[in-house]
This record gives sequence, C-alpha cells and structure tokens, in this order.
Amino acid sequence: MWILREAMHSLDNLLDSPILNQIGGSMKHLLGLLVTGFCLIGLTGCSLLPPLTPEEPTGPSSGNIGSLYAFTAVTTDPNEDPIAYRFNWGDGEVSDWSGFVPSGTPATMFHAWNSSGSYAVRAQAKDILGMRSCWSPGHDIVIRTQTGFPNSVIATIPIGGDPHDVDCHPSGEYVYVGNETVNEVIVIRTSDNTVVARVQVDRAPWRVDCHPNGEYVYVTHHGMGVTVIRTSDNTVVATIPIGGNDTDCGVFRPDGEYFYVGNDEPSNTVTVIRTSDNTIVATVPVGNDPRGITCLPDGSHIYTGNASSGTVSVVRTSDNTVVATVPVGSFPHRIFALPDGQHVYVAKGYSRPLLVIRTSNNTVVDSIWVGTGACGMNALPGGEYVYVANIDSDDVSVIRTSDNTVVATVPVGQGPWAVAPHPDGSRVYVINRYTRDVSVIGYR
Repeated sequence: MWILREAMHSLDNLLDSPILNQIGGSMKHLLGLLVTGFCLIGLTGCSLLPPLTPEEPTGPSSGNIGSLYAFTAVTTDPNEDPIAYRFNWGDGEVSDWSGFVPSGTPATMFHAWNSSGSYAVRAQAKDILGMRSCWSPGHDIVIRTQTGFPNSVIATIPIGGDPHDVDCHPSGEYVYVGNETVNEVIVIRTSDNTVVARVQVDRAPWRVDCHPNGEYVYVTHHGMGVTVIRTSDNTVVATIPIGGNDTDCGVFRPDGEYFYVGNDEPSNTVTVIRTSDNTIVATVPVGNDPRGITCLPDGSHIYTGNASSGTVSVVRTSDNTVVATVPVGSFPHRIFALPDGQHVYVAKGYSRPLLVIRTSNNTVVDSIWVGTGACGMNALPGGEYVYVANIDSDDVSVIRTSDNTVVATVPVGQGPWAVAPHPDGSRVYVINRYTRDVSVIGYR
C-alpha cells in the first residue's frame, strides 16, 4: 500500500506542474482519472471492470398492498471482488446498498408497496471500488388491494420455552414474546420472522406491552413486579417492584403516561405507574383476582376481569376510582376493549361464550360462541375483526365486530394463548404454548 501512496503522491505533483496547469480543468481531471486507473491496475491487480449485470431478481409475481415480499439478486465480479446490491422497487423507491458479499453470492431484501399496480423490480451491483453494474432486467410483480382479513397461517417461528404473551412494536418492525420458563423476552424481526435477541429478565415474564412511543417494553412478572426494556438496544433499564403483590397483567393508557398493573390474590388491586419516572402513584382496589386488564381508546377508563369474583371492574383513570362493577359469571380472565371504545369483550374460564359489554352503560349486551378455551384477544387496527386464541381447540376465532359473528376459524399450533396484530393489519402473531412457537396468520 505504501507503493500506491507514493504513486498517488507523484501523480499529485505531476498534475500541479506548470505545464499541466495550462491545460483546462476538465482535461486535467480526465488525465488524473486515467493515470489513477492505470496505477490501480498495475499496483493492486484490480480490474476497472464493474460487476456483471445481475440476473433478473427472483421473487413473487403477485401480492397485496402493505405486505412485505422478499426479492433476491445475484451476479459475479470479473475480478472476484466482493459485491453489494441494491433494488429499484419500481414505485419510486430505491433500497440502500446491502452489505458486501463474495462474488456469486445472492443477496435478499424486502419491500412492501402502498398502492395497487404492476411494478418492475430491478437490481444493481457494485464492487469495493464503487464500480457499478447496469440495472438488471425487471421482475414484474402485480400488487392488488387486500380484501377480507388475514385468515391463513403463512409462517411458523420456533422459539422454545413456554411462550406466554406477545405484542408488536408500534413500527411493526419487531414482535416481543414473553417466554415464561426460561425468564426471557424474545425479539422477532418481522421482515423475515427471525429471532434477533433474547433478553434475560429476573423472573417469569407473564405479560409484555410495548409503550405507545415504541421506546420501551414493559414486562409484567407473575409475582414480582415490572421490568422495563429499552427497545433501541434490548437492554433492561428499570425494575419496578410491586411489594407483596402477585402481578399478573398490564396495559398502557393510550397516551403512554401511565401503566396499569393488575395484582391478583391476595392484593386484588391495580397499581398505577407513572411512566416518566416509573413511580407508583396510586393503588386501586378492584374485584378478586384481576387477571385481565384493558383500557378504552380515549384513556378514560380501564376494565379489569376479576377471575375469582366473577365481575368486571370499571376504573375511571382521571381519579383512579371504581365507578362500576359488572357481573359476568365465572372466571373472567381475559378482557379486551374494541378500538371504537363502544364495547369490551370478556373471555371466561377458558370456556365459551365470550361476553360483550356495552361501555356506555356497562351492560352485557351479547355473547359470542368461539372455540374452546378462549384466552388472549386483539383486534386489527381498524377494529373490524377481533382474533381470539382458543387454547383447547388449537385454533383462532375471527370475529366480525359489526355483528359479533365468527367469520373464520384458523388452525394454528397447539395451545394458542395470546395474539398480536401487525400495525398495518396484514398479519397476526399467535403464540402457541405447547408447540413452543409463533404462528403468523396472513393472506394467502
């Protein structure tokens, strides 16, 4: 390399000589490039030839708006230099360059389209000197508008342990799974359904909830308190003890300012945590054994499913006061507020049916027969459909909320326990306790 440096120094002296200073700037620049090229060829053996034009990328020929699709490109470099790739997606967006890989090694990237139409996906390669190939021939993909709802398992992600809860990051980039028996929170990258981190925590993670701003995940531990994980580096940054209480479930107020934790027997309370400094600011007595908790979208009230007392407590968040108690029968252990705030669904004792509470007067107004062993529930972002994990029938019931009708039953792994939708509504993640994996429900 010192020879190359000396040659480049001599070139600088040559270009600054009085004779060459009489040559126009553009001619000087061209001469410099030619001499530099010959130096590189002679001294390093590197060719100035760019990588060959990549083959037409491989990938799907059709898809749906908002869903991620994988495309792969490959080519070779005449001098066997490492190659990086990028993709032109045909919709005005061009990807960043990939990392460098050996010549002849494929590279894969993902993209989602935001409108329907036909798009030509092309690839380009460059070598370590920055020499670029021509763009490849286009691979056509036709993107259509999604209709209906995700209703087929499109992937299964093995994770091991005993998965107990799941939540999706607000950006949609990651899914977080509480893994009870091994005391960890698993981080899954949604673009390729790959486990990218396992965050160790002190005790069994019972529930996981992403802060609305996406910066933290709050983990509720059965019998311990709350652990706070910073999502930027998956590091535990705080532990919030809730002394003597058997913590069971948690939910954020939509503005993210408070986190509410249900503490089952013997406490039978809800702990209110101010998230700005992770300080406990209130404790609210509710019914016996609050195992489920949800918050209305406007943040005005939280609802707790009190398993031992067979009731639902309604807590006004402005002053942390119980303003109503709704009798629902035996063992209400999961509860979910619909995105429109008008109704709350209640799952009872791993049995059928679900109950529907109208929030305007806190009255049970309907029941819905789903699979056996109804557990965790969640809705697509628009609120049109709710997904219910049925642990005993090994499936997920899809409820159309406009008329509380089950419109699909999706077989998944064994022991589905909780569900989390992707923010764009294209997928639903289901944890299966007995097969120790995650089912991804999407569009076929």
